[in-house]
Amino acid sequence: MPELTRRRASGASFARQFLRGATALALLWAATCAIAGEREDTGRLLNKADRIKSTNHAEFVAILGSLEGRAGQLAGAQKEYLRYLKAWKSATEGDDQTAIPELKEIIQHSSDLTLQFRARSTLMNLQEVTGHYEAAYSELNRLLEQLPRVSDKSAREQALLVAAQLYRAVGQTDLSLGYAQKVIDENWSGRGICRGGQQKLAALFESGRLGTVGAEVQAETDACEKLGEFLYSNEIRTHAAKLYIDQGRLDDAIALLKGHYEEVLRTQYSRLISQFDALLADAYRRKGYAVLAQTFASNSLAHAPKSPYAESSVTANRVLYELAKERGDFKSALDFHEQYTAADRGHMDDLSARQLAYDKVAHETIASKLQITALTRQNQVLKLEKALGAEALENSRLYGALLVTILVFIGLWTYRTKRLQLHFMNVSRLDGLTGISNRLHFISQAESALEYARKSQKELCIVLCDLDHFKAINDRHGHATGDLVLQETVSRCRVHLHAHEAFGRFGGEEFSILLPDSGPEAARQRGEQLRMVITGISAGFGSGELKVSASFGIAATSSSGYELRQLLAHADAALYQAKGAGRNCVVLYDARAAVERTAGVAAHLTAVGG
Repeated sequence: MPELTRRRASGASFARQFLRGATALALLWAATCAIAGEREDTGRLLNKADRIKSTNHAEFVAILGSLEGRAGQLAGAQKEYLRYLKAWKSATEGDDQTAIPELKEIIQHSSDLTLQFRARSTLMNLQEVTGHYEAAYSELNRLLEQLPRVSDKSAREQALLVAAQLYRAVGQTDLSLGYAQKVIDENWSGRGICRGGQQKLAALFESGRLGTVGAEVQAETDACEKLGEFLYSNEIRTHAAKLYIDQGRLDDAIALLKGHYEEVLRTQYSRLISQFDALLADAYRRKGYAVLAQTFASNSLAHAPKSPYAESSVTANRVLYELAKERGDFKSALDFHEQYTAADRGHMDDLSARQLAYDKVAHETIASKLQITALTRQNQVLKLEKALGAEALENSRLYGALLVTILVFIGLWTYRTKRLQLHFMNVSRLDGLTGISNRLHFISQAESALEYARKSQKELCIVLCDLDHFKAINDRHGHATGDLVLQETVSRCRVHLHAHEAFGRFGGEEFSILLPDSGPEAARQRGEQLRMVITGISAGFGSGELKVSASFGIAATSSSGYELRQLLAHADAALYQAKGAGRNCVVLYDARAAVERTAGVAAHLTAVGG
């Protein structure tokens, strides 16, 4: 009995220990499953946030907030993924100072190569938006080199869209269309038709190839709406609205923009909101609804990007200037006109800077390839010299010939490199269509001439010339004829200009002339001479329907001083006066007359107020 009792007690003890161990294992297994489930749920939320980030901003922000609350429980890769999504959120909300350093950190230190690639695409897009064009186009070459090795469909789509956008921004329409079409063809997750289609329509519109708002525009808009991609559908609508406004279909433009205005506000994308506001302001002003135009123009400036030279800022300031002028508030009109002129010229300078950055990167790429080719050939020559070392005596004459070949190659390579440098220098200084100085080079010439004139106390005049009704020539006869008119204008004017007199194209149909050692009356006579020369272009084209004329505004240092900004402003004011006087005339800026006009306006306002 005692033995049996001991065995039973021993068995009972073993059973209790076994149960305790089984319970502990069950609890451990349950905890492991819970952690795995939580990680799986976190991964699902990250993927969902990425998927809806451009379609449902509010839910996207809510998911990021939820994930930040459990940041301590995230795995390393999940933390990097969350960091990228937060940087993307900062970028879309205009917080560039937060987004750019975060994206650079991900590119440099992330262990996920696909995430690095996506961060590089986002950074390039942001650099392009914030004006860091040279950095963006430098990164573009590296991105496109990596693209064939990237299999992730989402990352590929993002990179192709950025490439289409960057090439479109510098007028490389065919390249932009090619990358947009790749997005459409790959059509990842069914989104490519919408996103690639938006880039395609933007390239067609900006290059003048989209003349109507037809079935293609409606199909692309519907495709984006179906996917909830409201950013993309409303980007398309901005282009459609611009086309409506250009065609005078103001009611169609207003209906299109107002019909989706609340939808745009919900995206919280400030650049798009500013563009909608600016277009509505322009359409309402043309309709004669001054109060609505004033409201939307002010809203546009409030939502505008940090850069004062954004396209929406140019439109909004122009609308506010025109409204102030129409209601007789000349002081406000002058203020808004200065802001509009600064924004417009800044926008043109921004386009020039973007183009110069693209050209510089392209030229550096060519030079780098030439250098690599030269080094490769030089390395081949060195290997050949080593192989010939054992038979130096027998092949001495061959070695001499080889040495001469090397010297000739180096000489030719140096000569070619120098020619390329000179070519690139000319490209960066000259206008591609007319061959005269571009805006930046003309300003540089003018500043140098003004400095010399100031020191030597000599007179100098600035002449601004603008072709009258040039848009009507383009619309009626086509852009090719318009380009021929611009080239003929430059060709005829050059005959009457001296070598030391700078001649530049300020943009579009506006030209600028610098007349050193010239007083106001001499400049006016030169302006009349050039005006008659340009009027003669109509007969030269042999078409009774083609009428070419130009208006001139002149400012002299004797009345405007030696500051280039002041001279240009006064010449622009004189040009504006010439336009108001019926066009096809020359107006010399008169400081006293300007003061009298201002005093007269002030007196009139005082009398009205009394």
